[in-house]
Amino acid sequence: MSGDDLNRSPPRLPLILTFFRRQSKTDDSTQFKEKRRIIVFGAAKVGKSTIIKQFLFNQFTKRHIKTVEDFYVSDYNLSTGASLTLEILDTSGTFQFPAMRALSISHGNAFLLVFSVHDEDSWKEIEELRQQIVCARDADIPIVIAANVFEENERRVDRKIVEEAVERWGCGYIECNAKKNAKIVEVFERILTQSNIDYDLTEAISRRRQSLPIYSGKNRMKHTNDHQRKA
Repeated sequence: MSGDDLNRSPPRLPLILTFFRRQSKTDDSTQFKEKRRIIVFGAAKVGKSTIIKQFLFNQFTKRHIKTVEDFYVSDYNLSTGASLTLEILDTSGTFQFPAMRALSISHGNAFLLVFSVHDEDSWKEIEELRQQIVCARDADIPIVIAANVFEENERRVDRKIVEEAVERWGCGYIECNAKKNAKIVEVFERILTQSNIDYDLTEAISRRRQSLPIYSGKNRMKHTNDHQRKA
């Protein structure tokens, strides 16, 4: 072997291999797995539980049952292989103590604040809740405000006032009808948008599977098999 052969640099194969490994990671990035905990706040009787149950089970109950604290876990899968786990905490509009609320705020990845357009006090509570959240976390935490509208002609909260406040806060905003199951999926899609998650939740709804039990604040546990058959 000549001296020139000894001094010659080896082929730059490692750079080619590194390139292909990076490209592979980029290709796999579409099959992401995300997990988010959504905390649902709002005054009593504004439709928080109904929104959640319509979203998860396509279910509406006329009788109002006071919520202590209910926790839901739901998994969603797309045909691409992407998966999303949503943990939804339904909080009490009546019984929640300041320490419980602070604990819920500290554990949330995103927040859904629900008020009724027929109840001015429920909107005032949203203003207070939003302030508590941004003080405890920061102004960039994903927050979506949902206005529950049962009868448009009975609106008592001025839409302009709400829209101006939401724009000032930089929150997501949507009006829905929990009773008629109108724009309920869009509420949670808006939360994903605020969380910078690009996920086709509409497609995933048809693939939804309830894999974990529902836990309530009364330490009761019930399985979702019956709900799953209806969903």
